[in-house]
Amino acid sequence: MEEKLITLVVLPYSKAHIFKVLLEEKGIDCELEYVNLIQGDTTATVRFKILEKDIQKAVHELELFLGTKTETEPESKADLPKQILVPIDFSEASLKAAKTAVDIAAHVKSEVLFMHSFINPIIHSIPYSDIYAFDSSALFKIEHAEENANKDFKKFIKKLNKEVGEEVWNSIQTDYIIKSGYAEEDILAYARKNHPRLIVVGSGGDNYPQGIVGSVTADIMYNANVPVLVIPKDTPDKKVTEINNVMYATNFDEKDFVAIDKLLNLLEPFDIKLTCAHVGEPRRNSWDLARLEGMKELLQKKYEKKNFTCMLLEGNEVLETIESYIKNAGIDMLSLTTHKRNMIARLFNPSFARKMVFHSNTPLLVFHA
Repeated sequence: MEEKLITLVVLPYSKAHIFKVLLEEKGIDCELEYVNLIQGDTTATVRFKILEKDIQKAVHELELFLGTKTETEPESKADLPKQILVPIDFSEASLKAAKTAVDIAAHVKSEVLFMHSFINPIIHSIPYSDIYAFDSSALFKIEHAEENANKDFKKFIKKLNKEVGEEVWNSIQTDYIIKSGYAEEDILAYARKNHPRLIVVGSGGDNYPQGIVGSVTADIMYNANVPVLVIPKDTPDKKVTEINNVMYATNFDEKDFVAIDKLLNLLEPFDIKLTCAHVGEPRRNSWDLARLEGMKELLQKKYEKKNFTCMLLEGNEVLETIESYIKNAGIDMLSLTTHKRNMIARLFNPSFARKMVFHSNTPLLVFHA
């Protein structure tokens, strides 16, 4: 009986042809099938098919090609495109994140890579070293998982295209990866290997079975080696040009200036007012005020043309104080650094995480200084 071809992954054209050469060098036969995710889309997207007998070996090679969670060194940044990475799970939360990513990309001249990972009930229950005899029911499960993922992805991209508008959509380059795997591992591995300039991820979603919401968003936020912008599902609809009032929460970490530099570079095309704020207890106000004054002087010397201020937010509860200020001052985005996890640890311990990240309406931009 003729052996059946199954879909391994959907890749951008350029990556698909490189991966094809790599697999053929390993003696793995493969076929490429071109697909258009929306009518009239000129993006070259490729469905990558292999023989069922090669699935375990091919999956292993794919993980090495796109990045593995054990990798620490990215490829040379000079050879990498300016890319915004968007994990999607077809929820309203990831749709809002995708719209924000497209809007940012149109202003900063970046391409957007949409990635979806779906759980394959066969591949992800078999160690690479094991031998598995595929039967008809196993193949049906593989095909069903892949077919549903591609169908949902196509619907999602069509809806996104409609909501952002043809003019904006056609102004950016888009690429797509659809693969079996675990969302947080795939996103973090890809970021380590390819070093995108930004990851934009949704939070507070609809609990899609293979979703990126909840703990997956937190995992990406804590562990990514590049800036992560978390977009809450219920954040008010705004164009990025309307994000003018940005707050950076400082705990006087020695790497704050590195994070602020990254923040200002990332938001360079936009006219923003930056507020560097520290939450301090009343009895320590004099020392906190002195450090804020020193921070302000250094920032003024380095960023003469930037609109920013440094201020003390007095309060005993960090989260409540920040939330109150965000509401009263009309803050459009909160930013902080995860260096040594001092500030983020105070904000995002288990009791705070769900309230701030998963229930707040304010976008959160996280840096690893």
